[in-house]
Amino acid sequence: MSIRHVTVPILVGIAAILLLTLIFVVPGLINVDHYRPQVISYLQEKTGKQVEIGKLALTLFPVAIHIDHFGVKNPPIFPSGYVIQVARIDAELSVGALLHRQVVIKSLVLEEPVLNLTSDPDGPWNFENPQSAVSAKAFPIGPISSVKIKRGMVIASNLLPSDAAGPVFFEAHEISSELEQVNLVGIINPSSSSMDGQGSLKADLLRFGAVEVRNLDSKLRLESRQVFFTDVKAEAYGGSAVGGLSFDLSAKNASFKTNA
Repeated sequence: MSIRHVTVPILVGIAAILLLTLIFVVPGLINVDHYRPQVISYLQEKTGKQVEIGKLALTLFPVAIHIDHFGVKNPPIFPSGYVIQVARIDAELSVGALLHRQVVIKSLVLEEPVLNLTSDPDGPWNFENPQSAVSAKAFPIGPISSVKIKRGMVIASNLLPSDAAGPVFFEAHEISSELEQVNLVGIINPSSSSMDGQGSLKADLLRFGAVEVRNLDSKLRLESRQVFFTDVKAEAYGGSAVGGLSFDLSAKNASFKTNA
C-alpha cells in the first residue's frame, strides 16, 4: 500500500474531527450572552420600551441565535405588564448574508409567546412608540421566510377612562401558526400598505366578547395593524361554523368585520 493511500484517509479523518470540534466547541468559546446588555440597550432605544432577555446563545449547526425569556414591557402610560413575552426564540441566520455583514433571518420559531394588546382611551396602543418612527433603517431586517408559533396566546383589551385595566374583548389560547414572508417592520409601521405575512393558524380556544369558538382552523393574513382570518372553520355552541373575521387596529378605536 502506498504512502498516499494511507495519508489521504488520515487527513480526511483529521479534517472531520476538526470540523466536529469547531461545531461543538466554537459556540462555547463565542459567548454571545456577554453582549446581552448591548442587545437590550439597542432594542430599548429603537422601541422606546423596556426590554428583558434572560439568555443569549449561539449554535453553528445550523447558524442560529437562541433567546430565552424575552419580554417587552408596557410604556409608562399603561398599567404595569408586558406587550409581549416569549419563553424561547430560535432564529436561524443566513451564512451568506453574514459574510457580507448583513443579518438575514431564514426562519424564526417562537415558543409560548404571550401577546397583550392594550388600547388607551386617547388612542395609542401599548405596542406603539410615538417618539420613534419605525423604519427599515431602525431594524435592518428584511422579510423572514418562515415563522412558526408554538403554544401562543393573544389577549386584547381597552383601558378604562381612569387608565385602569379594562375588559378583555378578544383572546385566543394555545395558538399554533406557520407563516411565510413575515415583515416585522411593516406590521407595526402605520404607513405600510403591503402584505406583511400570510399562512395558517390554529387555536384551541378563541373568544370575542360573548362569542366563543373552539378548535379554530383558518388562513391568516397580516398587514399594517390589520389581521385577517379567512376560510375559518371552528366548533361553536355544539355545532360547527365557517366564515371570516378581520381586525383593524389602525384607527383610534379598534374595529372588526365578520361573516359566518
